[in-house]
Amino acid sequence: MTYAQALLGFALVAGSMALLPGLDMMMVVNETINTTRRRGIAAACGISFGVLVWAVAAAVGLAAIINALPVAYDAIRLLGGLYLLYLAVSLVRKPKDERKAEQSQERASQLAPTEASDSRFPIVSSFVRGFLTDLFNPKIGVFYIAVIPQFLVPGVDHLQMGVSLGLIHFVESMTVLITLACMAAFFAGRLKSGRSRRILSLVSAGIMAILGGVTITEAVRSRLTA
Repeated sequence: MTYAQALLGFALVAGSMALLPGLDMMMVVNETINTTRRRGIAAACGISFGVLVWAVAAAVGLAAIINALPVAYDAIRLLGGLYLLYLAVSLVRKPKDERKAEQSQERASQLAPTEASDSRFPIVSSFVRGFLTDLFNPKIGVFYIAVIPQFLVPGVDHLQMGVSLGLIHFVESMTVLITLACMAAFFAGRLKSGRSRRILSLVSAGIMAILGGVTITEAVRSRLTA
């Protein structure tokens, strides 16, 4: 397999995964609907950078380390499960007034560019949440640990290959998630009642809590049966 063939083959595989509904999409939709479109896009950027980190790590030897030391992957899964539970609790406890304040702040920053710096920290917060969501997503870890080694080309530096493959998935992920954030923002404007937004938050929190609980259970069970 040549370098070009590896890039093309991975683009097809990663593109298919980027289009599959999952935790990343749910994160972007929830962030957009409950805050603003810009924060949803920031979360999408964070998720995509997480993808890039996984690609590089898997290419330079993460897969070999985890195969030699399974407890490392169990630790990642445990942290991921705990983080999902944290996100679920945050969604449930987030006051409605805070969401309204964030939206008002966003509108004010758009009307007054000189005050745009006030919105930087919330946007950074959304970026970090997206990044950590992807970094601790067990499905992304499994995907890269299993798939990346198959696309390593003899004679091509592993770091270079990891960056190349990661950038492909990064672009595909950004395209899909930013489009999703814009669509979510469009429909969010039609959710006039705070009750509707609250229901969406609770549904998202419930799904995250279930995924987090399952992930933690699987990690603990893996250690007990090891």
